[in-house]
Amino acid sequence: MAPPTHFTPSQTHAAASHHHSAGAAAAAAATATARLHASAPATASASPAAAALCPPFLAAGSHSAACPPAQNPIFGGPAAPWVVQQHQRSAAALGPEFRRARSTRNISKRNRSAGSQDRGTRGSSAAAGRCVEKLLRVAPDDRRALGAALSSFRGELVAPDDYCHVVRELGDRDKSALRAFEVFHAALPLVGNGTVDKGKLLTASIGAVGKMGRPDLARRAFDAGVAGGYGNTVFAHSALISAYARSGLANEAMGVLESMKGSGLRPTTVSYNSVIDACGKGGVDLRFTLGYFRQMLKDGLCPDRKTFNSLLAACSRAGHLEDARAVFDEMIHLGIGRDIYTYNTFIDAICKCGNMELAMQVLLDMDAKGVKPNVVTYSTLIDGYSKLEKYEEALKLCENMKSLRIQLDRVCYNTLLAIYVKTGKYAEISNVCDEMEELGIEKDTVTYNSLINGYGKLGRLDIVSILVQDMRKRGIAPSVLTFSTLIDIYSKAGMHGDAFNVYLDFKESGLKPDVVLFSSFIDTLAKNGLIEWALSLLNDMSEMGIKPNVVTYNAIIDAFGKSKVLTEDDPEVGDMGIVGVYGGQIVRVANPVNRVGRSATDVQMRRSQELYFILELFQKMVQQGVRPNVVTFSAILNACSRCNSFEDAALLLEQLRLFDNSVYGVAYGLLVGNREVWSQAQSLFHQLGRMDSPTSSAFYNALTDVLWHFGQRRRAQQVVIEGVNRRVWENTWGEFCLDLHLMSCGAAQAMVHAWLLNVRTIVFEGRAMPEFLSILTGWGKHSRIAGASTLRRVIEALLSSIGAPFQVERFNIGRFVSPSAVVASWLRESGTINILLLHDGRVQQASPSNLVPRLQALQL
Repeated sequence: MAPPTHFTPSQTHAAASHHHSAGAAAAAAATATARLHASAPATASASPAAAALCPPFLAAGSHSAACPPAQNPIFGGPAAPWVVQQHQRSAAALGPEFRRARSTRNISKRNRSAGSQDRGTRGSSAAAGRCVEKLLRVAPDDRRALGAALSSFRGELVAPDDYCHVVRELGDRDKSALRAFEVFHAALPLVGNGTVDKGKLLTASIGAVGKMGRPDLARRAFDAGVAGGYGNTVFAHSALISAYARSGLANEAMGVLESMKGSGLRPTTVSYNSVIDACGKGGVDLRFTLGYFRQMLKDGLCPDRKTFNSLLAACSRAGHLEDARAVFDEMIHLGIGRDIYTYNTFIDAICKCGNMELAMQVLLDMDAKGVKPNVVTYSTLIDGYSKLEKYEEALKLCENMKSLRIQLDRVCYNTLLAIYVKTGKYAEISNVCDEMEELGIEKDTVTYNSLINGYGKLGRLDIVSILVQDMRKRGIAPSVLTFSTLIDIYSKAGMHGDAFNVYLDFKESGLKPDVVLFSSFIDTLAKNGLIEWALSLLNDMSEMGIKPNVVTYNAIIDAFGKSKVLTEDDPEVGDMGIVGVYGGQIVRVANPVNRVGRSATDVQMRRSQELYFILELFQKMVQQGVRPNVVTFSAILNACSRCNSFEDAALLLEQLRLFDNSVYGVAYGLLVGNREVWSQAQSLFHQLGRMDSPTSSAFYNALTDVLWHFGQRRRAQQVVIEGVNRRVWENTWGEFCLDLHLMSCGAAQAMVHAWLLNVRTIVFEGRAMPEFLSILTGWGKHSRIAGASTLRRVIEALLSSIGAPFQVERFNIGRFVSPSAVVASWLRESGTINILLLHDGRVQQASPSNLVPRLQALQL
């Protein structure tokens, strides 16, 4: 496949020329045919609702010459670019790794300077302006007063133009769609009995209430017009389609278009433009959007700038950069002028795909074509750099805006706040908030979400509480992200009761939960040992049609590995559960299933059950297309380490080999003593080198823990040495000082043996050593009891068991020290070498297949 052609300003300038010869024009059209929509995915599927309204030209198997399959280009034919023909060339879709998450910001709403440029001026009398002012002073729901105010201008208003102007002005200036709707009904008898004049008023009214986000009122007005005999017009249908489009109700818009055709009306370019716009805003499959475009061409309608702008917006929302580029180039070849909306939408599509170099080229081309960038242009570019974590470039653009005297808006300030939160510049956050206050820019939900997230990560829960109270005081409704962020903050702070209260508040909010909120609360429940409640929420997600992601599953799997199983006589058994206060009532979430019998056998049975459930969760992940990652692997190995049954752990890893042999096959081979698996392990370690340090260290820690736990001590040491050589743990290994802060218990013990063997080599080589040797473990400053560090206790027990002459330092209980001369003397003893050398408990591959019936028979 040929590489995609990159857009450059020079190419645009050449293509925009209007002095092509006939042959050159034909060649340009053919080139556009080969480009446009070459990358549309052929396997994408539309929603059932959209499929139900699928127009005939998109029905399954309908691949006529007038409407080729979706994977073929839109434009075809050397003579006329809008004659659609079959074409054989097709290109692969842009890979998902290059597609960014859809922005929550609506591009059409962000192009504020383009709102009135294309509408033109409409003549109206001075009385119409005074009438609007009077109507704005009347209560929106006072039908009688509105009618009286309108009637008082009856002798001055010119029907129907002035009445249409009044309704449109209410749509532009008012915040109450109900007022415009009532004025429409009051004006009907005043414009006369002519169906044409009433039809004009109807169209203006549908547009006004649709602009204010009330498609339901637009539909009521339309139905009234149809019933009155003046609404069955192309204009009224097109206005209703546009009203649905503004609210992203694509299915409703498509339904109106089809009913319009069924009524014998011929859609216009405006009708199709509105449907294309609705499909883009409603997230309809791009093939449906392009299908309507093809039908528009088939009906002999010529696309205009709004058509292409709507197509660009649809490609941008779908993350199809190549399609957006083809649409943009086609505007050039057809000589269709590009406005600020065109450029802003194209830049948005580019930024979503992370190609900021190309986005900056387009910015330069705007100046060359006399289109001045506005605040939307810059805010889109700033957001693009921010998503790539190129914060310096984003901040430079902000300075450029100020130097060009382009006033930053709320979108820009929200992006700035997000950047300062991510970079930890909390002094700048305060400055931005003060600047917004001075300019009279009110904070919105996005602003508060950034602030809550930032101060939550800083641990300033007092400020988080103030921010939440301030939101309520200002009447700013929290979003799903607000609740998710609060749950995550309180969960990480160990304030599980507060997290539970946030979840209860969310349930009363009426908002539809998403996967992030569910994952946050599942993580809270799981970390609090309430695994059954977490599993219950997982089932609720499926019933609500919300697909869990890898974070959701990892939280539960990790909880199985870390959950505390308490016996009936355990003193902590009465503390289980989380407590929240809701509506003045104390609500407790308890987990009685976690309490088992008194015997250790019962506890071990519980651990075996957990491994079986982990296998079930893993299978469900694969069935749902959720790809396990390295965190999943680490969580599974941690669960194995807490189980005392080698057979159960080996069986679990053996089963997981069927899903991913390159990862779980290595763990299984090392665990059962397979001598030939080390070369495969080396390849896996090399791949881990591409990951960030915390992720790779978690992998090494989990793997060495399970190997150490089940007696594969030599293999555990090999893995640890591999991690040291690959710099997995920063500043861990020193010849005379060992820092174990970042290591797990198994990894740390294997490391101590390796380190002491290295010190022994130094001793026998006769090299000089410092006065003291030290081993750092940390002293549990984050534990409830200072000095209760698990790692510290494990290392202290290890040093004692092997007879190593280390003692806890007097003023640092997390540090073990010993005079180097004493350590050297101990290392020279003949029996020390045998103590330090590690061995594996098994070297032959086990065959645990006979354990399958026993493991599968376990039930919770």
